[in-house]
Amino acid sequence: MSKAYYLRMAGQNLLKNKKTYIPFILTSTFTTMMLYMIISLSGNQGIMNIPGGGYMTMMLGLGVVVVELFVLIFLFYTNSFLLKRRKKEFGLYSVLGMEKKHLARVIFYELFFSFLVSIAFGLGLGILLDKLLFLLVLKMLDTQVPLGFSISVKALTQTFSYIGLVYIVMFIYGIVQVSLANPIELLRSGEVAEKEPKAKWIITLLGIVCLASGYAISISITNPITAMIFFFLAVILVIVGTYLLFVSGSISFLKMLEKNKAYYYKTNHFLSVSNMKFRMKQNGVSLGNICILSTMVLVMISTTLSLWTGLNEVVGTYVSNDYVVKVTYPDFNEQDQIAQDVQNFWNEEGFSPQSVRQCSYLKVSLGADQQDRYDHVSFDQNAVYFRFMTLDDYNTMEGTNVTLAPNEILVYSERVNLEGDQLSLLGQDYQVRPLDSFDFSNDTAQFINGYMDVILPNKEDILRIKEKVDPMIHEIYPEFSVTYTYLSGIDQADKDRSVTSELDAALGASLKNVTFERANFYSRQETFKEYKSFYAGFLFIGIFLSLLFIMAMILIMYYKQMSEGYEDQKRYEIMQNVGLDEKMIKKTINTQVITVFFLPLIVAGIHICFAFPIISKLLLLLNLTNTMFFVLVTLACFVLFSMLYVVIYWFTAKAYYKIISSREQN
Repeated sequence: MSKAYYLRMAGQNLLKNKKTYIPFILTSTFTTMMLYMIISLSGNQGIMNIPGGGYMTMMLGLGVVVVELFVLIFLFYTNSFLLKRRKKEFGLYSVLGMEKKHLARVIFYELFFSFLVSIAFGLGLGILLDKLLFLLVLKMLDTQVPLGFSISVKALTQTFSYIGLVYIVMFIYGIVQVSLANPIELLRSGEVAEKEPKAKWIITLLGIVCLASGYAISISITNPITAMIFFFLAVILVIVGTYLLFVSGSISFLKMLEKNKAYYYKTNHFLSVSNMKFRMKQNGVSLGNICILSTMVLVMISTTLSLWTGLNEVVGTYVSNDYVVKVTYPDFNEQDQIAQDVQNFWNEEGFSPQSVRQCSYLKVSLGADQQDRYDHVSFDQNAVYFRFMTLDDYNTMEGTNVTLAPNEILVYSERVNLEGDQLSLLGQDYQVRPLDSFDFSNDTAQFINGYMDVILPNKEDILRIKEKVDPMIHEIYPEFSVTYTYLSGIDQADKDRSVTSELDAALGASLKNVTFERANFYSRQETFKEYKSFYAGFLFIGIFLSLLFIMAMILIMYYKQMSEGYEDQKRYEIMQNVGLDEKMIKKTINTQVITVFFLPLIVAGIHICFAFPIISKLLLLLNLTNTMFFVLVTLACFVLFSMLYVVIYWFTAKAYYKIISSREQN
């Protein structure tokens, strides 16, 4: 047979199986387009040249890796489904005299046609939309650059090569499947009676243990650093548990219902339980995929959207003034000189302070031997960060005239529960007067652990604390010592002045008469730009990957509905032959379809509820402390996603009922 014959046969096969191949080709085209765009964007010099562009480029680079992995897994998964659906067709070709090498040629040309269409349209759309995507990123960052049209040669070659490699892998898999198959078995694959699914209690128990362990990790961890370490372990446990319970746990549950004779031997229950067993056996993995993809979309969208929309609050908490100077220095007696040098710096650089707030504080991480008794330096997840300052500094900052007794302190705490009005610090007992609020610049360490701002009566109390903790610090980290931080913040009308490294150098040069370790100059505006770029990267990648995962979810749902439709054609006929009422048959099948379809969404909602504690801890590392805001965003995302899920169900269910109705017409 000539080469043209195989080409013609491959083309006819694609047309004959267009209901399954068109979605596959559309998916391949879409993933090709997305891969080109993110590779092109990650190498775009325009992004590198904008403020904070390095953060965005880093996030895009990670996105390229995730998209490439996704393309490989998902295209391979969908192609495997297509091969499985065509087993009977390949068996017929074999019986009619086609050798396996001839079948391999047909598969090659089918994949080759699909590859050409995907590359042509995918790269074409990618080139057209690449500039639009770039403009979207610039809009997120509030940046403008000269417009121009360009094509990324690197993105073209890398996308072409990678998609080509994926198709080669799919072709090799197809050859292996055809080579190992028996023609007669292939021909009769659609007529082989399905075996009764068995309850695998060990696998079910393992699934419950994995899921419960993942949930337990999320609920029990209180420290963000620990949460970051164990997050991926929890994710893996939940994914494994989800698949095991969908594949085996559901069947075990239905088997339990079978043993309940009072429940099982009723017409509605008998039909539902019997059919559901086979549905879950065939579609357990697909349902697990839909559930995991749904959970991933919800987590990515809710977290990245919370960071983006809460940006102003985060920056306001981190930098409480328009401009802030922080100087770390070893000797508390140099505070007055530093204050004078910093004031000279403001004057020399032309800043016009409207209000100045300044103080020195000593920051120490302490652990408690028992409730409210902190007696040693600690860096574990239960440690509390203390910032000690004098009453004079507090009164200067707050514009108050508070007085304290010798053993009395003011305390403002976050995420630390104080019991009673006594607090022991390194062997010294104090009477506590709690503060309801204290507007003070924060740092990441305070978001990670609980912290207390402690106002001590005088400088001698701070010196006593430093004297006690210095040896403890040296014992744990010999190269470190406890130091003071001088903080000075100003509010002024000239808020648009940019901050560069030259101002850091100028600040250091102004500190002529003191010994200092670090001197940094911050502005709210520049900090906002940095955070905006960083969070924009998160949001962009979250939306980008969510679109890919939603597309994958739609295709899995579509193929699941089609495969169930063909299977239910046979069940529909069997139920008619045994004399069941038409209305009862339709009601039973409709109930099962809806139950199976929406089960992944329900489980995804449960996953989100249990994942919330650990995710909220991780967001603390990114300085998002407003937990209630994250709750509201997550709820809104779940409602919107559920609405999208219903729309997807409506479209894919049409394909299912069309297959079922064709049986009725026959």
